[in-house]
Parts: sequence; structure tokens; C-alpha cells
Amino acid sequence: MFAIIDSLKNKLDQSRSLSDFTSKNIENDLFLRWIFHSNAISGNRLSLLETKVVLEGITVGGKKLKDQFEVINHRNVIYYVEDIIRKKEPFSECQIRNIHQLILKNIDDENVGLYRQQNILISGATTTPPDYTLLNDKMAHLVDCYNSAAYTFHPIEHAAKVHSDFVGIHPFIDGNGCT
Repeated sequence: MFAIIDSLKNKLDQSRSLSDFTSKNIENDLFLRWIFHSNAISGNRLSLLETKVVLEGITVGGKKLKDQFEVINHRNVIYYVEDIIRKKEPFSECQIRNIHQLILKNIDDENVGLYRQQNILISGATTTPPDYTLLNDKMAHLVDCYNSAAYTFHPIEHAAKVHSDFVGIHPFIDGNGCT
């Protein structure tokens, strides 16, 4: 499967002859749709057009501020992660906490960037997250595993494993999926 994906990616890279304008236009559209769909999964009620308006810096009347902050925060997280990648910074718990802080800014300022201090149940889930007293060790282990195995898995497999492990740990009271 990964060989097929890599082959298709190479084919795409070789056939790129788009103008800078067209490339930027496609990038902006994908950026908008990424934010819209990611937030919609979490229950955000803004439409695609309303999401675009918020990204342009305009408040949408009659809509919850929380939904609008989710759009702004998601954009800022993408910029933050792109900066981490550009600087080739190693993956760290500090980055995870910073991402969480950006995700919940102006939404839940009391809990931003803080691992939960209580046990929780996830509605509709069949698993229970680990005891809160284990979070520091589990998160340190997650980061260590990522950094030690960074080049032994295909990037897609590696991302899926880290995502799955992170969601299983569920270190924050809220905002784990977005983080």
C-alpha cells in the first residue's frame, strides 16, 4: 500500500507544472477545507463559506464565538506546526502542550496546555483512557517512541501510530482530537 502511495506521489511531483498563482489557489482551497472539515468533525456549526469569512478576519453574526475561535485557533495551529517543520525541531511534549494551548485559546483558557488532573470517560467510547496519574509517563513514552522510531516506519504509518497512541492516552480534558 505504501509503495503505491509513494509511486503516486512521485508521479504527481513529476507532473507539477502549475503556475505559482494556481498552486497558491489550490493551497488556499485545501487549507480552508482542511479547517472546515476538521472543525465539523468536532461539532463546529459554521458552513464552509462562514469558515472562509472568519479566516478573512470577519465575525459571523448570529454564530457562536466558540465556533469562530475554533477556526482561528485551527489556522494558528497549522501555522505553528508548519514552523516546527520548517525549523526541523524534534518532536516534544512542549510542542504538544503548545498545540493544545493554541487549540483551546479563548475557548477554555483554564485548561490550555495542561494534562488532565482527573479520570474521565469518553461518551460512546468502548475504552477508558489511562489513569491521570500515569499521563506524564505515558506522554514521555509517546514522544520517546516517536523520536526513536522516526525513520523506521513509512511516514503515513508513523503518523497513524502516533495519532492512535495519543488519542488512546487522551491527556487533556478537552481538545485531544484537534490536538
